[in-house]
Amino acid sequence: MLSGFFAIFLFLILFSLFGLLVSIRPPRIHSHVHPAQYVSSFEDITLKTSDGLALKGWFIPQPKSDKVIVALHGYPADKGDILPGLFFLNKDFNLLFFDFRYFGESEGFITTVGAREVRDLLASLEFLKTRGFHKIGVWGFSLGGAVALMRADHSSDIKAIVSESAYAELSLMARETYRHLLILKYPLGLLTGIWAKLLLGVNIYDVSPVKKIKNSQNPILIIHSTTDQVIPFSHALLLKEALGNNPKAEFWFREGLSHGQLGTEYENRIRGFFQKYL
Repeated sequence: MLSGFFAIFLFLILFSLFGLLVSIRPPRIHSHVHPAQYVSSFEDITLKTSDGLALKGWFIPQPKSDKVIVALHGYPADKGDILPGLFFLNKDFNLLFFDFRYFGESEGFITTVGAREVRDLLASLEFLKTRGFHKIGVWGFSLGGAVALMRADHSSDIKAIVSESAYAELSLMARETYRHLLILKYPLGLLTGIWAKLLLGVNIYDVSPVKKIKNSQNPILIIHSTTDQVIPFSHALLLKEALGNNPKAEFWFREGLSHGQLGTEYENRIRGFFQKYL
């Protein structure tokens, strides 16, 4: 009997460690999409984070505009993955794309799935300030959307945020990693958090877009599909509840789409939101 309990306990310990290691070092994806396929004028840039990492990016100018959109990719992906779907914004805005730490062409040994990626976003904002930009919007997908929301309480930096298919709490996503193991997802999610604290110094309970947006009065558009199979719709509902006192919060919940599908009216909705608030 005791040996059986010990075997289960050992399985949970080792499997949760394996889950963490797989999560922080997923396959590095290189999409091979490049601005040269869309426009002749662009700039390869390097951002420097506060902890010393070099992040590779692109700045795509729009000379007629003094407004800029920072585009944040998902997990695991790179800046090229989101370029085709967002290039329509260059008609009205300057654009800045970059690879989060570890991903794409950027430096970094691991991803922290949001915990330290906020520093990456801050590096992009500092870069834009050196270029004289003050009307800055941020669009983020999945991981990128969560990172954008975790900067939403700093209204002087960012004027408007579009967050698409973002998680509300990293601790909940740790549990979701093991969703197919039914009741075991609860101890495995807890143990994954313990490993993250011990090995990375990251408290996954502090990586919480839903907590960061509670006092924000910034314009925020939350986009989510009710049938998202990667980040459940329940995360969007938590974000909506947290934004209950924000009169500039908007919500676009769609049915029948999977994680990352754009659907109809997408371009008009995104462009209209940024034009309204930037």
